[in-house]
Amino acid sequence: YAIQYAIHFDDFSRFIPSLLQLEMKGFFMATLTGFGFGAIFFFYVQWKEAVDRAQKLREEKLIFQYETLQNQVNPHFLFNSLNSLSSLIRKDIDLSEKFIQKLSSVYRYILDNREKELVPLASEIDFVNNYFFLQQLRDGDKIVLKNETGDISGLQIVPVSIQLLVENALKHNISTRKQPLEITIHMEGIDKITVRNNLQKKTQLETSSKIGLKNLNERCRLILGREIETAETADEFVVKVPLKMMKEEKTIVDTGF
Repeated sequence: YAIQYAIHFDDFSRFIPSLLQLEMKGFFMATLTGFGFGAIFFFYVQWKEAVDRAQKLREEKLIFQYETLQNQVNPHFLFNSLNSLSSLIRKDIDLSEKFIQKLSSVYRYILDNREKELVPLASEIDFVNNYFFLQQLRDGDKIVLKNETGDISGLQIVPVSIQLLVENALKHNISTRKQPLEITIHMEGIDKITVRNNLQKKTQLETSSKIGLKNLNERCRLILGREIETAETADEFVVKVPLKMMKEEKTIVDTGF
């Protein structure tokens, strides 16, 4: 604009007012237009990402529900449980009734929570204890579960997550009376729970279910915005699962006034 002004005008006294009147007006209009289109594009991208995340979460939920259903009808765990129950009935009626109650609780938990994104951590721990009870009746003192969580009230977790880690430990490791498999569950700060087990890897693995660490990690990432942490040493395998603090509901006290 300065070159054009110098060619057509000799007096530069009107240069600044002319620049403000003509060029700056166009500049501001172009800038506002650019910001407008930029804002529209930005919000579109954010909306698209939110839609994609929601779609991904729905897909993961469907996969989880399908694979959980597969686990429910999987004859392996049920066969072992019924086989244990068959031999137990002949020996101890009271323990047999307790076994049936635990088995019923395991399947009821899965059915009740298969469509939920989060469940109370205390409920998940109870579910794991019931599941491990059924396993321990068959394996005896070859497997040990240590619960060192303490106070876990007000915390939530992705359902069937700790049980998956316990099941993986049982599936991938050898357990004997001389060298029992020890699984420990404990808190890691206030927003993580850790499941660790001593490593005694099997040379030949059982058929693995499709609900693995990758699926668990993806569900935690989509639901909680955080991922699981895994670590393996020569002696143990460790998995840390993120938790969420439940929001406290405010209650209104009627004072009578």
